[in-house]
Amino acid sequence: MCPDQVPTVVSDTLAYGFAAASISGATDETLACACIKLTFTSTSIKGKSLVVQISNTGGDLGSNQFDLALPGGGGGIYSDGCSNEFGSGYSWGEQYGGVSAESDCSNLPTALQAGCEFRFDWFENADNPTVDFEQVVCPSTLTSLSGCSRTDE
Repeated sequence: MCPDQVPTVVSDTLAYGFAAASISGATDETLACACIKLTFTSTSIKGKSLVVQISNTGGDLGSNQFDLALPGGGGGIYSDGCSNEFGSGYSWGEQYGGVSAESDCSNLPTALQAGCEFRFDWFENADNPTVDFEQVVCPSTLTSLSGCSRTDE
């Protein structure tokens, strides 16, 4: 995960970001760099959409599961990744769940603070909302950040 690959708000109901994913029937090759539109169907963000570019396949994910790359959202199975990159002088929060309040975002490296605040603002700190999903053409906003684009789009 690169520090510039943080969520971007497009409108009140649309944002762009990155995620790990495991989709039933899809292979690593079909998921690599693909963009998926997630339309949330539960919690306070019901009706909002997040277009994510798949940055990895998340070996610890279940079928049809997305692990959103939200700074301050917890390191998950790779809990020491951010400490390795930025050092140990930061408060990363819980391994699964991350920081517990928007004010905790200020305890992260400056490059990650806006992405952390996204979780509490646009994403409304939703906890594992359900989604409908479909593959879409990747927005240039995402491919320019990741440097990854598909030849079949």
